[in-house]
Amino acid sequence: MNDDEIRNVMDPSLPDHIFEVIKSVHNAPYSRLNKVDPISIRPDEVWCRMPLDESTLNSIGLTHGAAIFALADCTFAFAANLHGEKQIALSGSIIYHRPGVGNELTACTSKISDTNSVSTYEVRVYCGGKHIATATFVGFKLKDKKA
Repeated sequence: MNDDEIRNVMDPSLPDHIFEVIKSVHNAPYSRLNKVDPISIRPDEVWCRMPLDESTLNSIGLTHGAAIFALADCTFAFAANLHGEKQIALSGSIIYHRPGVGNELTACTSKISDTNSVSTYEVRVYCGGKHIATATFVGFKLKDKKA
């Protein structure tokens, strides 16, 4: 995605400096490796997508759980860094509800709770229009690090 495409998926109510945060998360080497792109970035909800191909399959031809977790983690990163403080994942867990079959994963995250030092997010992952996994991430706010 170029700068204009990133701006087009951002809610106009977000402060201008958040564009640089989103751009940084989008351009992180792991996000680029997995071809994760934001679809919609709003203060209360972030949607991302990741294409699937042969490299994302497990030994029986279904979407590998690591690919599903990678999208969930990257989507969490977009959401957790929208509010002015840099955050990293302190913990993450995932429940797989059904196999991923399709050519693209999408994920939606929303904040569950927030304190001075940690935040908690739920990420729902979809494939082929079906809810295939739910992840929970706890973000640790890095003190003296502004997003």
